[in-house]
Amino acid sequence: MDLLAAAVDASRRWYDGIFALHGLPAASDGRLWVAGDEVPPFHSAVKTLVRGVGVDAVLDAMEPHPRGSVADSFGEFDLRPHGFELLIDATWVGHPGVTGASWPSGWTVVRDADLLARWWHLHDYDGVLPPPILRGEDFRVLARLVDGVPVAGAVVHDAGRVAGQSNLWSSGDPLGPADAAELLACAGVLHPGRPVTDYAWGDELDVLLAVGFEPLGPQRIWAR
Repeated sequence: MDLLAAAVDASRRWYDGIFALHGLPAASDGRLWVAGDEVPPFHSAVKTLVRGVGVDAVLDAMEPHPRGSVADSFGEFDLRPHGFELLIDATWVGHPGVTGASWPSGWTVVRDADLLARWWHLHDYDGVLPPPILRGEDFRVLARLVDGVPVAGAVVHDAGRVAGQSNLWSSGDPLGPADAAELLACAGVLHPGRPVTDYAWGDELDVLLAVGFEPLGPQRIWAR
């Protein structure tokens, strides 16, 4: 399996699902994914899906979005001459997945809107994951609870060939390798044996590499 292609496709599936949950339009021609009029916080308006998409095509797709961002899924562009700034310089990562995993102590799948709201607040993600996300099977919002209070979290979503992991956070100490290993176990229970993909930068990237993720390639987010 081409894990880089699978990671990019997992991200596209995330975008498709989140926009659908918000009732927002989006379109794709197989090369570019493009949002309609409105974009939820922390999401890009344009995303490249394959290599070799020209800068002109990206700029044309961004024309309805005077403010917003481009997810350059293969790190191919320098959009600074076109009025953008590099917001995130990240790395796609992939893990072969876990079989025979047991659910780790303290972690739970979020099932109620009150806990989801606390999860949002602690992750500074208010409203990005609307309550209908709890009714489906594609997205699993995970929380680690201490005395009923969420202290860490992540999301695992069904991305077909792989499980997509994202939105790792901790309200106290930074997430460490032990937390990342527990999240892999959660993914292994929810999607046994599937590879797991994500993207990260900085300390979080170091943590994921420490538990067996491999770097797959660059992803850069350009904003204006």
